[in-house]
Amino acid sequence: MQFLNEDLQGVRDSRQCFDKAMHEYDQAREKFVSLKKNTRGDIVAEFEKDLLNSKSAFEKSRFNLVNALMNVEAKKKYEFLESISALMDAHLRYFKLGHDLLGQMEPFIHQVLTYTQQSKELANNEQDKLAKRIQEFRSQAQLDNLQDSNSLDLSVISDSILGSGTSSYRNVETASMFIVNGQVETIKQGYLLKRSSGSRGEWKRMFFVLDSQGALYYYKNKGNKYMGHQSLSFNRSNEHHKSVFDRFRSRHKRASSFNEEILRCSTVNLHTSTIKKDAEDTDLRLCFRIISPSKTYTLQAENEADRMDWINKITGAIASLFNSYFLQQPFLEAKHDESYNNNFDDYNVQTLHQNRLEDGSQVGSVSKILREIPGNDLCAECGTPEPKWASLNLGILLCIECSGVHRNLGVHISKVRSIVLDVKVWDPIILDLFRHLGNAYCNSIWEGLFLADTGSDNIQHDVATPIPKPSLKDPIQHREKYVHAKYVEKLFVVKDSEAPGNNSYAKSIWEAVKTNDLREAYRLIAVSAVSIVNSTFDDVVSVSSSPNLGEEPSGSNQESHNPSLCGRDWDSRESKNSLQGCSLLHLACQNDNQVMLELLLQFGANINVCDSNGSTPLHQCISQKNNTLAKFLLRRGARPSIKDGGGLSALERAMEMGAIADEELFLLLTRSE
Repeated sequence: MQFLNEDLQGVRDSRQCFDKAMHEYDQAREKFVSLKKNTRGDIVAEFEKDLLNSKSAFEKSRFNLVNALMNVEAKKKYEFLESISALMDAHLRYFKLGHDLLGQMEPFIHQVLTYTQQSKELANNEQDKLAKRIQEFRSQAQLDNLQDSNSLDLSVISDSILGSGTSSYRNVETASMFIVNGQVETIKQGYLLKRSSGSRGEWKRMFFVLDSQGALYYYKNKGNKYMGHQSLSFNRSNEHHKSVFDRFRSRHKRASSFNEEILRCSTVNLHTSTIKKDAEDTDLRLCFRIISPSKTYTLQAENEADRMDWINKITGAIASLFNSYFLQQPFLEAKHDESYNNNFDDYNVQTLHQNRLEDGSQVGSVSKILREIPGNDLCAECGTPEPKWASLNLGILLCIECSGVHRNLGVHISKVRSIVLDVKVWDPIILDLFRHLGNAYCNSIWEGLFLADTGSDNIQHDVATPIPKPSLKDPIQHREKYVHAKYVEKLFVVKDSEAPGNNSYAKSIWEAVKTNDLREAYRLIAVSAVSIVNSTFDDVVSVSSSPNLGEEPSGSNQESHNPSLCGRDWDSRESKNSLQGCSLLHLACQNDNQVMLELLLQFGANINVCDSNGSTPLHQCISQKNNTLAKFLLRRGARPSIKDGGGLSALERAMEMGAIADEELFLLLTRSE
């Protein structure tokens, strides 16, 4: 009854508030954009204030509606089952005389209880993700407002110096990279007012999408607008997420007539177009025109920052169409990359200097650090000089063509990132990981069969005639075949003739992590199954070799669940009891080795794994007062809500040890609770 009377009623109320706020927001926006240029400043300011207030109320009601819907969806999954299972469990305790009959249902009852707990945790995780997304949206909106206010002053100067605006260079570089890889990415999407070409000149609100192939679309269908509006918050994100419109664009060439009739999707041809920064009617505000030989499009944005952003990115898309032909010519590629990346680096320095002064030289310093590592001056696969892409988990640098091949393998094999574009990825821990590895060492592992002495008795030749290593001019099909054989089938990895089992590999990697031998740990991951990163102490020491392993450790119950017990010397008989279930992550935390932790996590180690005491690596760091590693694990997705065998979460463990002096650690623990 509470679900029907309160939760569902709350959804209805939230929906009514949302509809009302959306109506008021639409009215305020229409009033604001309809102002003329000669309107007095105080009137413009008043209308702008009304627009901001209505927009804030709209966003608040929208988030309230989403939260209400999410709460209803979450409760649908577990509330009914939880009530029923709790009721049956109470009957089981009450009717002791009917134990024989109801006892048959006991396993099922506990299974349902387990399922409901998992459903509840899953629902809580979804709500946490939603809250983080909302917070990211608000933070990004505030950051965009600050950036837009700065970019308005700089755009006039940059246009006079660079012609089309500095942001167009970034769009050209980004679009060119994805055209070479055969991918289509969204550069910008959002709502604009479009003036009809009829005699009445009516304004209609359309949803526009600009992609990396230089194609500009706008949609008239209301359903398509709504789907696009949901992804609008990700327009300026550095990550490359595909929107729902990518499916439409991929089929557009085959069924353009179907798109225009059913989806009401129209295309603006930018190949022979130019852009003007004002409308024909000079009295109109926030307008710009796209002029082609066949038609002129007059568009109006919500504000000046959005107008300049559209102008710069459309200009960059037009420039990318001119440059795409040269990017496809092999004999011009090296020269083009050198000259073009100089412009792109100049743009990065100017733009990043506006947002964060210390990031101005980050791209250059990262490239310099990575290329000083042995073998990193050439692509690890084909030998192309000055590679600009990297595989984070494999620790190698790649050219743009080979990076596309690696990306097709999937992130479980290779996590591809750009050295130039993905600036936030290259934190000091990742750079330290690459310093320990590099192309030269990694290829000595993955291509060990090519380097091995054919007369050695310890080498097991799995391939009679290995696939030749690709060169710079080899076709993409040969690179795909070679990379797949190298990393997926592991045909070129040198294996010992004894062919040790999983337990032997587990013991070897345990020793490598214990002695902080990162290269040996990397080699063992390469020659064995990737699941070895989730090895535990139980895999290293068999039950037969440790007869006392199953006995309860001495001491109080509180001490037996102490996470710090996992850090004892594992060679002693006493510690073999306390090390049950300890993972490689527990051992790396004990050694205070952040780089080893990063390596294990890159290859898929379970960051929330529990030992026999129920303690996660985060519990261990908290118990050892290693705040640096604890914050590192929290940023990498560790869940502080997990309780150890003593029934304490990571936050409760930290508070049990005294006041938390590290404010950042406290915020991370409480925010994720």
